[in-house]
Order: sequence, then structure tokens, then C-alpha cells
Amino acid sequence: MIGKAGRTLSLFIVAAHFLASYLLILPNKVNGKGHFWVELGIVRFNERIKAPTFTLKDLDGREVSLEDHRGKIVFLNFWATWCPPCRREMPSMEKLHSEFKDRGFTMLAVDLREEHTKVKAFKGKLKLSFPILLDPDGTVGLMYSVRSIPTTYLIDREGYMVGGALGARNWASKEALQLIEHLILLSSDSSYERNVTR
Repeated sequence: MIGKAGRTLSLFIVAAHFLASYLLILPNKVNGKGHFWVELGIVRFNERIKAPTFTLKDLDGREVSLEDHRGKIVFLNFWATWCPPCRREMPSMEKLHSEFKDRGFTMLAVDLREEHTKVKAFKGKLKLSFPILLDPDGTVGLMYSVRSIPTTYLIDREGYMVGGALGARNWASKEALQLIEHLILLSSDSSYERNVTR
């Protein structure tokens, strides 16, 4: 369990970095093969910020920790069933998950402050196969400075946040597929750390 001081510090660091990145992102920070960052409107974090770890229950009552997915690219999405943009992007998230789930990629959708039965019915209706975790009191959302939904973070194999997006995206677009392909290939490269921090 993370103490109050630890949660507050994590919240401050993530919020400050995310806001600063949105204000300062420039096209020249993205290399020629990385145009998909800009086209998707995703902030690329040029500093290595450790993703706050957490453990939540999935819809079957099993505990899932972020640490369980160390070694994979993690797509961490915060959402709720009542949110129209969240609902709109879910089918494209499903396509992205299906495309990369067997290639060192995992998707975790964290539902904020909703009842289990409502979320489970929603998942069944849309036939979603990616893991959905429940954050009933919003603690993890606060750790990640979630002020509006959907909010998405991309986390590398070592547990560092490499990018973030506020608002819905078409995650099945050519640019989104290129982005995840890029992250998977980049993280298997021996020059990975140098490229991310450049």
C-alpha cells in the first residue's frame, strides 16, 4: 500500500511533467520516423519517469499489478462507461490489443469509480477482450493525475512512462499501429535507453 505522502509526490511529478510536456512539445523533438507521435497528438516524454506501481482487481476478482507486466509495453487507459469519448475509442482499443497482444504488448483499462456489474455488462456488450481493472475509489487515477477521461499512458518494458494522451484517439489508425510497432522494436534494440532519453 502506498502512503499518502508517496501518492501526493507521484501525483505532483506526473501532473507537472504531463502539463509541461503538453506546453513544450515541438515537432523537432520527434525524429523522422516518429511522426506518429505528433499525428496522434501524443506527448512524448523525453525524461524517464517511473510509472507509479499499483494493484487492482479485474472483473473476475483477480488482483493485477502493473509489475506483473514488466517486460512488456503497457497501454494504460483510464476511463468510465458513462464517458462518450471513452466508449467511442474502445472498439479501436480492442483492435490495437488484438494486433499486438502476442508481441510483448498489454493493455490495461482502468475504470474509475464504477460498480463491477455495470462495467462487466459494458465489456460484454462491446465484446472487449483486454483486461479491465476496477479503481473503485479513484486512488490509482489520482496517482496518475487523471483530471479528465479518457487519459492514456504508454509505459515501456522497464516501467517508465514514455508518452501520454488526453482525450479519445483512433487507436486502430495507421499512426497508432506504427507507434506501437515502433515502441516494440525500439525496446528490443540495445540503444533503447539512449533513444528514449534523447
